[in-house]
Amino acid sequence: MFHKELGIIGIGKIGSTLLRVLTNSKTIGREKIIIYDVDQEVLLKRCEEFKVDFAESNKSLVKEAKYILIAVLPQVIDKVLEEIGSIITENHVIITIAAGISIGHVSKYIDKKVGIVRIMTNTPALVKAAASVISSNEYIKQSELDFVKKLFTELGIVVELEEKHLDAVTGLSGSGPAYLFIIMEALADGGVKMGLPREIALKLAAQTVLGSAKLLLETNKHPGELKDMVATPGGTTITAIHEIESAKLRATLISAVEVATLKSKSMNENV
Repeated sequence: MFHKELGIIGIGKIGSTLLRVLTNSKTIGREKIIIYDVDQEVLLKRCEEFKVDFAESNKSLVKEAKYILIAVLPQVIDKVLEEIGSIITENHVIITIAAGISIGHVSKYIDKKVGIVRIMTNTPALVKAAASVISSNEYIKQSELDFVKKLFTELGIVVELEEKHLDAVTGLSGSGPAYLFIIMEALADGGVKMGLPREIALKLAAQTVLGSAKLLLETNKHPGELKDMVATPGGTTITAIHEIESAKLRATLISAVEVATLKSKSMNENV
């Protein structure tokens, strides 16, 4: 019925990243992918770069592919859904990665029993280290959901949760890289203040965060236990931890996740 397996609408950062990773990994053949973007220059450039076909419009892409990944900004998604809603069939699967856009919101434009998958991923997808969380509606088949999971596993880890949790996911792992970049920059600033060259300080800060995350994931130990492994009695680390706790860094990060979660909820309510 369909000539292509995957159609990608929007070839921005995430759309281009998924396209690059999938074509390089051979998870899906180049000949089974079709893409579209309103920016014709970008569209043609990506087609040439990744050796995939392009569609003349969103509608023509939908007619060609079974899995439709809508990788556009939340402010633009309604326009796309209005355009393609009438030609979506029950044989399609819709995948959306727009922050704050619920499955129910997408369903308003598609009055059919079609499988819809909502994914919250993050910018480390650019280096195949994403944390992606996936939710779906009752019309998705298990084989279809497994296929979508397989695609996004190429970008990093994939966790399946009920959709009610995705706003909190947005506040934690969706926005989380920004929090960590601030922390890494601040650590580097501290190193520079103490005499380290900027380039070295940044490298040490980044590797420390990377290594600590790897240690947590691979040992499965509680972060408090790992912290205690570093903090020896009367030493430098416990002195620094006292300063961190006095500055309420822990409470600030908790609040950051909270306000980002609430913002995500309000975005969905307002669309």
